[in-house]
Amino acid sequence: MFVAGMGVITPVGATTEMTVASVKAGISAYQISEFFNKAQQPITMSRVPDEVFSSIDIDIDEGDIYGEVYDRIIKMSVLALREAFAQVDIKKPVPLILSLPESSITVDTIPAELLTKNILQQKDIPIEPTQIRSIATGRAGVIQSLELAQRYLFDMGQDYVVIGGADCFLEYPILQDLDKDQRLNATGSMDGFAPGEGAGFLLITRHASSALKVDNKIISLSSPGVAQEPGHMKSKENYLGEGLDLSFKQALKTNKLPITRVYSSMNGESFWAKENGVAMMRNKKYFHDKVITEHPADCYGDLGCSTGAVLIALSASQLFNEATEYNHLVYTSSDNAWRSSVVINKVNLPN
Repeated sequence: MFVAGMGVITPVGATTEMTVASVKAGISAYQISEFFNKAQQPITMSRVPDEVFSSIDIDIDEGDIYGEVYDRIIKMSVLALREAFAQVDIKKPVPLILSLPESSITVDTIPAELLTKNILQQKDIPIEPTQIRSIATGRAGVIQSLELAQRYLFDMGQDYVVIGGADCFLEYPILQDLDKDQRLNATGSMDGFAPGEGAGFLLITRHASSALKVDNKIISLSSPGVAQEPGHMKSKENYLGEGLDLSFKQALKTNKLPITRVYSSMNGESFWAKENGVAMMRNKKYFHDKVITEHPADCYGDLGCSTGAVLIALSASQLFNEATEYNHLVYTSSDNAWRSSVVINKVNLPN
């Protein structure tokens, strides 16, 4: 599989290029928000500037349930999808595999139908309405969806598939659910993360000739490694590090060159740092001695179910811009059991 188009919007950039430049410069969008935790301390968050949303002119079908968070998710999705599709001349509508937030019995998430209905109304986003699928597994979802994308491309003969998602934490029901477990970054918090918002979509193709290219180089994606962690954050079982370790092993088993850079969904909580350390140590033979681990949530906050697409876009951009790097590993971990990893390779465009 090859990357044919990328569309990203984050608190540090309204496009892929802007986000890449901001992350590389270490720019942070963290700020004290108007939201407070149960200790009445302001929550540190990271948000896309409001002017980005006011700049987009689309008619939104609000459906029966609608609110500011849904508005932001829909508009971010449209902006990111437009950027991805603008890079390719698409002859016919393509399948969409949509990553959604993890299902929750305590918090309502955006209905998939409301999001896809508004995406389908955009004439410059050629999605085939009969071939829309969704995966509600949170951060792991985008990389996890590469399994289904492979089937669309190689078993069903599709030329392109678009994968990705959009997420937003900016409302009290979501924040209160996180706050009860003391997971929010706020004054007095010892182990919290900064909730963010963003969107990321990738246009994937099976044709090397249709891939994005820079200096005759293109970006290839391996088969993903997908596994489950029994001792996940919401489980009562002891954490043993089995899920991410297995995900790494599946993704790396056919890799021939040492991994020089890892892009991680770590968001500042100690649980994820421990998990990273375990998986890296158990798979040490696959990594370069001076491997670099990137965790760009330090710049833009936790992007939820859009994380995988944004990390892949950052990895691809780094590979294009750095002549001496050829192999990266990108991985994402959900609050629940799912863990997913993928190797990103820079290769020569075949003659």
